[in-house]
Order: sequence, then structure tokens, then C-alpha cells
Amino acid sequence: MQLNIPGHVLPDFLIEANTAVNNKQLPRAGELLNADNIEIACRMATKNPSHGDVIYLLLGMISRKTGRLKDALKWYGRILQHQQNALVANEIAIIYQIMGRYSKVVEFRMKAMELEPENIGIWSNFAVDLMVLGRAKEGIELLRRALEKNPANSSMHSNLLWYMNYLPDQDPQTLLEEHLRWARIHAPPGMARTSHTNDPDPDRQLRVGYLCPDFRLHPTASTFNQFLDGHDREVVEIYGYGNVAKPDEITEQLKQKFDCYRSVYGLDDRGLVDLIEKDKIDILVGIGGRVANNRLMAMAYKPAPIQVDYGGTNTSGMEQIDYRLTDSLLTPPRLQKFFVEDLVYLPGGLYCFKPPDFAPAPATLPAQRKGYVTFGSFNGCLKANPYIVSIWADVLKANENSRFLMKIGGGHDRLLSKYYLDLFERLGIGRERVEIHTWKLPAEHLKLYGEIDIVLDTFPVNGAVTTLEGLWMGVPVISLVAKYGFLGRMGLSILSRISMEFFATMSPNEYVAKATALAKDLTSLAKIRASMRQRMTCSTLMDARTFARDLEEAYRKMWRRWCRKQGIDVPSEESEDGPEACAVGGELCTHGLAGATIDTLEGE
Repeated sequence: MQLNIPGHVLPDFLIEANTAVNNKQLPRAGELLNADNIEIACRMATKNPSHGDVIYLLLGMISRKTGRLKDALKWYGRILQHQQNALVANEIAIIYQIMGRYSKVVEFRMKAMELEPENIGIWSNFAVDLMVLGRAKEGIELLRRALEKNPANSSMHSNLLWYMNYLPDQDPQTLLEEHLRWARIHAPPGMARTSHTNDPDPDRQLRVGYLCPDFRLHPTASTFNQFLDGHDREVVEIYGYGNVAKPDEITEQLKQKFDCYRSVYGLDDRGLVDLIEKDKIDILVGIGGRVANNRLMAMAYKPAPIQVDYGGTNTSGMEQIDYRLTDSLLTPPRLQKFFVEDLVYLPGGLYCFKPPDFAPAPATLPAQRKGYVTFGSFNGCLKANPYIVSIWADVLKANENSRFLMKIGGGHDRLLSKYYLDLFERLGIGRERVEIHTWKLPAEHLKLYGEIDIVLDTFPVNGAVTTLEGLWMGVPVISLVAKYGFLGRMGLSILSRISMEFFATMSPNEYVAKATALAKDLTSLAKIRASMRQRMTCSTLMDARTFARDLEEAYRKMWRRWCRKQGIDVPSEESEDGPEACAVGGELCTHGLAGATIDTLEGE
């Protein structure tokens, strides 16, 4: 946030730190907030109280941006001692949201809205609060109203597209039309470069650029590691474009794996486009779609001749993005009509898992120790909506004396935990049967799987990394499969790679029935738990080399198609429907397991 404040009322370091924040130079801003400088600022604020709140406001904003949340609360609190301020109240709500203290989020966001009821930005923030607290439809309606008042706000429109995926009854055609509208308003095809000077040699080494905001301690990074570890550097030269706000040790590790890494946080769209064009990238892969700090607007200029989506929640809606990496279970060919991009299928699946080095060994079956079965979910609040909670409650009703262990961000917060306990109680499940945890450190998070016998997946957005982690810790997963949504078919895709698609269910009744059948056979459940790591290790889920070869084959087919369009004589190797790394398509592939019993899935 840029403020027009006369320089003479501020200490020099604070002006420099504010400039650093505006230029996305967060490490430098953090260095300037040292003890000596803060003491200078406090003396100036005390000496001239009329300027004190301005100093505290900047200290709060910079502290929040650099991750010093408790300090930011302190500085904002000093302002509220003198005046009621909507900006400050909203900033405090943002901090408490990061901290997972939702009671405080609601308190301060409501205060901000009372002070400035027409502030569209605060409306938008409150809409997200509602969705996190389980009121998704209300939140989306509020976002729509905010967008009507500010239709040029591309970020707010992107937020709407993101959160629409979390509605269980969302129509795929409506989603497509809303994505197309976003692209038409904010990223029209006319923005795109129409010619590129890349050498159209169909067989040369390709320059592939990966553009992502999450090259850091984040679930995306664990999967992306496999991209890098498996690539054949004689086939592809790899460039990384990290739009990372707060680099960490994972960022540093990933940097070493690229042939060339560019930190692009703070670089405007045109600057990023110029950099990608200068690097002569042949294929630009945008990772994560509409995640925070995405660079879809840079991709709208089409700096590379071929652009690819990996892991977006839905279609981009942009003609400038040519292909979408997926697999035939996530997005069967019949769903192509809901995507602007051509679907490119990877035969081994879209996910390649590298378990963390710190993962403990799987615990013995908790039910044998406790005397009752514990179901669980470690997904976030947005995924744990009232619809899926009602199905979880049916599972608990069908399994007398069973328990449910839930781990969510902010699980320690009174308001959030009360919301879920009340919801379970209304559905007929006593509060004593539900245990709620908050986020934990990575090693502790994995260790907590030792308290769960069976994972119950979320819907309409399935778990992905949480499913992979749960399986690695030996815990089988019951997943509900969506008819249309890619996000509701992730469980099916993952389970099928380890020949456990039996646990991917097609209806709520089947979900309850299979969870119950599994819970009643502790011997088989223990055997599944003991054999799960071997099952995963031998599967395509952990074969980085094959995964990378499939990617490279897909890239080569995309590239040859482009070369052909440049007038190069390249023999056709693909169908008229587009380049596919996979010849397999269609619906759930059961491999003869449609009528399988649990015993057939135990492994050796």
C-alpha cells in the first residue's frame, strides 16, 4: 500500500522501508526494522503526537508485510487507543486471519465495515471470512456484490472464480462462462503477442520456463521437486520464475535445481514479459492457476509461443494458454468442453510424490490400541463444508463408538471450533466424539496420522497433498468422486495409481458403506496400513523419471505442433484432437476391482 505522507514527519529509515515494501523488497524492509531504528521512531512519535499515528501505521503495515505479526498488532493497537480507523481495523483482521484466530477476525472486520460500510475492499475480505466459517454461499454472494461495484478489479474477480469451486452444487457450465467473462474483461486475446522468433527446430533442446509463486515451504514445492529431479537436461533446459514474496530454505534448494532461476517478485507484468522473451522460453508453464500472487496477467501477453497450465483449479478462460496438463481420470475427454485449453493427458497421472525426509514410520493401527475406530480429515476449512460434514456424520452414525479427528487451520480458535462442534451436534453426533486440532509443524502433522485409522476425504474439492501424506503414513482414504469438477476427482486419480480405486466412491451412500466396511475389518485395515508404503513406492506416484519422461514427451508434441504451424515439415504423430502423452481416456478404470473385497487390497 502506498501512502502520500510528507517526508519530514517520518524517520528516514521508515521512508526507505516503506519504499522497499512497495518495490516488493521485503528482506530489505525487514532489515530496516531493527531495534535501534524502532526506538528512533517511537521517540519521534512521542515527541510529536500529531504525527505519531502515521508512524505507527507505517510500522504496523511494514511489520505485517515482513511477517512480524505480533509487532504489527502492537503498533496498530496504539492507533486504536486514539481513534477508530477502518483501515487499521481491517489490517488487524488480516493479521488475525493469518494467525488463525477467527473470533478476532470477525470482531475487527465487522468493526471495519461499521466504520466504512461502502468500502468494497473490506466487503471482499469479509466475504472470504464468511466462506472460511462455512458460509460459502453468503460469501460468494457478497463477493459478487462487491464485484458489481468494482468490475475492473481483476484480483477480486479471480477470488470469485477460486471460491466458486467450493460450492458442492456448482454447475460446470456456469463456472466456464464466469472464467470466460474474466478473460474477456481482464485478459482479452488482443493482448497476446502473435509471433515469436524462437527457432522452429522440432528436435532441438527446449527451453521450458516454470512460473510459480510457491517455490517455498508449500505443498506445491514437494510435487514440483519431481519435475526437476526427473528432467533430462539434454532434452530440456529449465528456467524458474519465482514470484515468491518470502523466500525460504526450500526456495534456495529449488534454485539450485534450475538451469537458470529468476526471482520476479516485484517485477511488473511488462517487465516479466520482457524477461521471458529475452530468455527465449519455448514453453511457459504456469503453476497453480489463480493462487495468491499468480502471474496470469503476464501470461495474457503470451511471452512464449506455447503456454501451459499445471494445477489450476479450473480453466483459465484465456485463449493465450494453449494446454492443460492433466490425466484421464481427473478430466476425462468428455469434460474438454468445459476448458479453453486443450487437455494433455499424462499416462502415469498428474501427481508425482516425494515423501518428506522427516516423515516418521507409520504407527500401528490406532483402533487396536484405543478400542474404537478413528476417522479423520486434515484438510482446510474451505474444503470441510456442511455438505461433506453431513456425510461424515452419517459415517459416524453407522459406526457406533467411533470418533472423528479434524485438523484445520485455526482449530484452536473458539469461534471456529464451536462452529464445527455445533454442526456435528445438529447432525446427531455428540461433541465428545469430535476432536479438533489446529495446524502443526510438518513433522508433528505427519505424526498425527498415527491417531487416525481411516481418512475421510473432502468434497467437492478433494485433498491432494493431504491424501498423499495420509497414504504415506499408512492411512487408507475414502474419497467421493465428482461427475464434472477436476478438483473433486483428485482422490480417484491418486488412489487409482496405487490400485486402490475401490475406495473412490460414486455416491454418498457408497462413501458411507465403504468407510463402514473398512472400519469393521481391523485385521485387513492393519494389513493395508503395513503395506501402504511399499504399494506407493512401487507405483507411478513416486516414479520421478517416468513422470518427467511423460512430461517431456508431451512438451515435444506441443512443440512439434507449433513448428508445423510455422511451416516446418514435421511428420504428424498425433490425433486430430491434439497432442496427448497418453492414449488412455475415459471414466473410472476399475481393473477388475468393481466387486473387490477389502481382502484383495491388502497387498502382500
